[in-house]
Amino acid sequence: MGKVNFTFNIALDEDEFIRVEDHLYTTRETLRREEPKVHLICRGFLETLKDFEGQLTNKIVDEWLLLTRALDQTCSYESSWDDRKILKELIAGNEHPVGWYVKNCKAA
Repeated sequence: MGKVNFTFNIALDEDEFIRVEDHLYTTRETLRREEPKVHLICRGFLETLKDFEGQLTNKIVDEWLLLTRALDQTCSYESSWDDRKILKELIAGNEHPVGWYVKNCKAA
């Protein structure tokens, strides 16, 4: 079976996406079916990532998304996390156990 590449163009507003390396994070769910490097995120996550545009890698974004899920599952869904602090730690390359984030990254 051969491999076929498809190329398509789409226009997005600046507030609908962020580009990290060769991946696109967007609030437009229909794009996920079109391209495997397109990831669906909520508007709040998009706004948070926009604050760090140019400093992110796919590894950092993946770790952040996994960490926020882990925090929500190990703690209360009522807890609110300081995503900006978490991202700053990941960008700086600081490695912490989930417990460190529980103690140090609750939103005020």
